[in-house]
Amino acid sequence: MKSLENINDFLRKAKRGPAVITQKDIGDIIAFTGCTHDWKVVDAGSGSGFLSLFLGNLGCKVYTYEKEERFFDIASANIKKAGFKNVKIKNADITKGIKEKDVDLVTLDMKNPERVVGHAFKALKSGGYLVVYSMHIEQIQDLWKEVQKYEFGKPKILEKLQREWQIEGDTYTRPKTQMLAHTGFLTFIRKI
Repeated sequence: MKSLENINDFLRKAKRGPAVITQKDIGDIIAFTGCTHDWKVVDAGSGSGFLSLFLGNLGCKVYTYEKEERFFDIASANIKKAGFKNVKIKNADITKGIKEKDVDLVTLDMKNPERVVGHAFKALKSGGYLVVYSMHIEQIQDLWKEVQKYEFGKPKILEKLQREWQIEGDTYTRPKTQMLAHTGFLTFIRKI
């Protein structure tokens, strides 16, 4: 990144491939897990690399998995351009396993996240979080069936809607007519 940019400036100009996890959802991931600068994070479904870059900007050590070659190329280029040495990308299928151990946070933004639950459980330290970003509620139902096989706490599921407000003149304030509504569901599950 250029010295005068912050992560938001950088990502506004970064190359995009698939849909990205938005800032409102990334903020919740950080806030609800307590994620901080010394955390070890595994992220799967790198896509364009936006979540990995946000977490890398916090100072986390991030290992991100992307199996699709075209998305891997986009995310790799964005990570390289950002210059974060603490974000490592792998062109690998996380459903085959997670090599990293003693992990604080595993994030999944992918189809069939339930196929990674067992690997995530083994990789996470006690008290670590599994966070799944899902577009459809049915994905969470499949995820929950798998999560119950392991020693995880009860999940917290969030959908966050965001509406900006506008000021017109000196006294007229009202909500904007368009809003950033459903982007996805966030499921937070903590390893016991």
